[in-house]
Amino acid sequence: MTARTGTPLAAIILWAIALSTTWAGVKTIAYEKWNDCLEIANGTARVVIAPSAGGRIVHYSLADGPNFFLGGCQIDIGPELDYPPRHQALWTGPYQAEKTGPLSVRLLSAKDTDIGLQITRTVELAESGAGVTVRQTMTNITARDAAYCHWDRTMTRAQYGFFELNSQSRFPARWSVRLGENRSYSYDGKTPASPRVKIVGDLLVVVPGKKMEKVGADSAAGWIAGYADGWLYVKRFPYFPDGDYADGGNSVEFWVDAAGTRMEIEPLSPKVKLKPGESFPFEEQWDLQRVDEKIESADDIPKLLPYVRKMALRNKHP
Repeated sequence: MTARTGTPLAAIILWAIALSTTWAGVKTIAYEKWNDCLEIANGTARVVIAPSAGGRIVHYSLADGPNFFLGGCQIDIGPELDYPPRHQALWTGPYQAEKTGPLSVRLLSAKDTDIGLQITRTVELAESGAGVTVRQTMTNITARDAAYCHWDRTMTRAQYGFFELNSQSRFPARWSVRLGENRSYSYDGKTPASPRVKIVGDLLVVVPGKKMEKVGADSAAGWIAGYADGWLYVKRFPYFPDGDYADGGNSVEFWVDAAGTRMEIEPLSPKVKLKPGESFPFEEQWDLQRVDEKIESADDIPKLLPYVRKMALRNKHP
């Protein structure tokens, strides 16, 4: 018996079995400029981590799609407006890495004495689909109190970014735009304006353009999303209504470059005070899906909300 292409059906079945069995689990691979990356794959989705580059997640895709990242995901230490001490051991230094399950990896940074923290990060891919859970814990390694937040900085190729505005926002405009120069930044939430932002109903949408900008809001919805060429990427995370969101009051932020080619998607945790030896975790759940909707402007973005809600149900955050 043969398939309509003339290829023996048995050969097709063997090829499919070989594909599913060789592209699943955790293995060490060379990826771009790194030789010690860890690939996590389940036959549907693929995640690649570079332990020697700050434990950065450098690749996230479905098997039939492109890498959604342009530079990858690194969860930094903030808030930016507090200008934390340099912490290169956490940002770009090598992390110890170990496999902790069939589809999970644990990463441990060096102890960064400049900022007084050590980072533990776990990355787990779902058994099927594109669901990923990323959990980062910062631990105070000093003999004094410390106060910081988790600041996710995921550089992507998204053309549009969007999140839900808070009906009880602290900002009169319900969103804010960053003003000023480095080390003198502030956020304007009274009369923000940007050619890169369109408000569509209860959504803030970052649109293509040629102006570098950073915008944010105190969104309480617990998700933030990016869209590019038919691919929808969603991050879910906990929102703390009474938390100290010290980066201008924002729980979510977008940064976009002047070339219009990169978008950084940035959920934030509250700033927390840690006594010596104390830790604070922050967990995100990701999903990636191809969508058939035609997106040509900010006005089309609400078409993606049913996908966001379905993806949220698949990866519901407790």
